[in-house]
Amino acid sequence: MHEKENSLEKLQVRLKEADNKANDVKVSFENLCESAKVEIGALEEAERELMMIDKDLKDAELKKNHYEDVMSTKVLSQLKAAEAEYQDLEHRRRESYEKASIICPESELETVGGCDGSTPEQLSAQLTRLSQRLQQESRRHPESIEDLRMLYNKKECKILRKQQTYKAFREKLGACHKALDLRWSKFQRNATLLKRQLTWQFNGHLGKKGISGHIKVNYEEKTLSIEVKMPQDASSSNVHDTRGLSGGERSFSTLCFALALHEMTEAPFRAMDEFDVFMDAVSRKISLDAVVDFALAQGSQWIFITPHDISMVKQDERVKKQQMAAPRS
Repeated sequence: MHEKENSLEKLQVRLKEADNKANDVKVSFENLCESAKVEIGALEEAERELMMIDKDLKDAELKKNHYEDVMSTKVLSQLKAAEAEYQDLEHRRRESYEKASIICPESELETVGGCDGSTPEQLSAQLTRLSQRLQQESRRHPESIEDLRMLYNKKECKILRKQQTYKAFREKLGACHKALDLRWSKFQRNATLLKRQLTWQFNGHLGKKGISGHIKVNYEEKTLSIEVKMPQDASSSNVHDTRGLSGGERSFSTLCFALALHEMTEAPFRAMDEFDVFMDAVSRKISLDAVVDFALAQGSQWIFITPHDISMVKQDERVKKQQMAAPRS
């Protein structure tokens, strides 16, 4: 009985294990069935899509056959007829082009403006006008076409030579313009520098008496003006006209201006007559010293004529004094 009970217990254990395995198999079977259902649904959907594609393919095949029939029965015949007509028109165009080239070469047609984009009516009207013009020119110029062509070639060669000459002249003219512009710029610069130099030298001579001044030169209007400022002028106003100065101041300013001009020019002989007539003694002394120093520095020969006493002129080996006898009363 104990053995049977042990056997029974073993059998019961194995039975439980078998039940567990059966349950596991049952669960697996259920899962398999569920997945099979999903795959079957997808398969059915794919089958339906395949049937629709097959139907669309049959419809497309029917349409293709229909259009092929239309192409073979209607379109191809029309295309062949149009191609044959095109070949015939092309052949006729070539023949017409050859005939037209014999009558009027294309180069001559281009010289009168060409015929691109023109209708036959426009070409006919243009041909009529050209014929009328040809008749008029034939009456005016009875020469032959060959003579006119020879004359045209001669004129063309002459025009070409003239154009080359004109081009060479234009290049020379351009070079002359460049040289003129360069010289004009240098001239303007020199003119500006000369105006400054004249003012500086004028001020240098005026400064010997404590006077300052300025010279304005206008080359366009061809005018020259002198401004002088006297040291005793408390109003600090400039005198724009030398006639507003006294006789001695005007003579001294004029002398300074003359010396400034003499310093900018070259001459072997220079003479000044009675330049100190209206000056006082102090101005005369300063003026004589200024002109004598200037003459000695320049190195040229100067002649000064004055009715006043010249004993105040300094002695030098290059300075010679000559006093004339007094006139008889």
